[in-house]
Amino acid sequence: MTNDRNEADLIRVLADAADHAPALTRDLAGAVRVRTQARRRTHRARVALVCAAVVAIATSPWAIRGVLPGGSGPEGGVFAGASEAPGTVEVSRRPIPRPVSEVWPKAVSRIPTKAADGLTYQPAAALSPTTLLLIAESSFERAARLDTYDTTTGHSEPLVRLPSPEGRRNYYVQRIEVGTDTIAWWGDVQDDDTWADFWVAPRTGGTARQVGEVTGALAKVEGFGVTRDSLVWSVRGGGVYRMPLEGGAPQPVPRAEGLTLISWPWASDVSLHDDRNQTKLVNLSTGQTLPVNPPEGAEQFRCGPVWCSGLTKEGNIVQRVDGSDRRIPSAFSGPSAAPLRMLTTGFLGPAQGPSPRLSVLYDPETDKAAGFGERTTKDQGWYGVGRSSTLPSVLYTTPKGIIPKGPDASEPTCEEKCTTEKYLVVNLLAILTP
Repeated sequence: MTNDRNEADLIRVLADAADHAPALTRDLAGAVRVRTQARRRTHRARVALVCAAVVAIATSPWAIRGVLPGGSGPEGGVFAGASEAPGTVEVSRRPIPRPVSEVWPKAVSRIPTKAADGLTYQPAAALSPTTLLLIAESSFERAARLDTYDTTTGHSEPLVRLPSPEGRRNYYVQRIEVGTDTIAWWGDVQDDDTWADFWVAPRTGGTARQVGEVTGALAKVEGFGVTRDSLVWSVRGGGVYRMPLEGGAPQPVPRAEGLTLISWPWASDVSLHDDRNQTKLVNLSTGQTLPVNPPEGAEQFRCGPVWCSGLTKEGNIVQRVDGSDRRIPSAFSGPSAAPLRMLTTGFLGPAQGPSPRLSVLYDPETDKAAGFGERTTKDQGWYGVGRSSTLPSVLYTTPKGIIPKGPDASEPTCEEKCTTEKYLVVNLLAILTP
């Protein structure tokens, strides 16, 4: 079967993403080439640096909301150490971060890019500090199965087949969320944002089951999660909804009007396409509302359950929700900084200055930073952030920044001799483990 998506689809998606991305507020060196899902939503951020144009892609409200520049700041950068009170920043020098394999060696592994039956793997999420959830694709973006991969033994195991709903042509799985007992995902059809459906399967494996379908405004899914008894999702323009795992009519979540899901039960008052600073963080389970306290002059300020980040003239500033522990990490200092992406643990942002690394992973709890992804000899490279709809739990790339060829000709081509047999994966849950 031929894939219905082609180069024209890719161009249309890139243009749509650029139209909806926030305005850039810093002079950025370099540019970005993104291998993206060929439709209205981008669900894999594979980024390669080139020098000419800028394409701004935003894959979630807490995505990198700009580009990955080459950077032109000083080699050491400026570090703002943890402060005792909001509003004060202390400055000290720090070196360029070491590779992630040196800083968090237990979190890094190399896994095959293909399953034993020839299907192409894409890391989706982490199930535990030593177990990855992988999507096995039969062709470009055609998810056929979920597999697990044990990074201690190197053994993979089929978990669940991903069926397509009857009568829906050009159906694509979009995002996948891992719950305590359940793995859930949602999908829709190409060029139609008025219909979507939801699926679940036991976390231990088994048969997938369609929970329900939604239409109209409820199908414009932007955030997605799963609890012990329900699916939850937020929609474009704000609002969070719930559907029982056993099926039934969707219902609005109380106190969630105008909110966007970050990671259940936390929601924000700014959406994917909103340039305003976030002003509050809401726990939709308890109703607790936390005010967000950005520093004066900060832009594109975003908070998760514990940590926040935003742009200032000096670079990216991070702090706790209440404004304490405010700092500018050396890796993200300088006026060429781009906004950070919030992760399950810490942040991911572009490497600044003359660095062989493509990006930097930063853990504010330990104040550790590590370089991730490599630039090629042509100053290019790429990485992926999994397929979670909320906060990513895996990062992946290939050794030496080589861009792997896809399973069919519809995937964008890469430079000659760019095939690879291994991914380099960072399991963020392993960083959380002492």
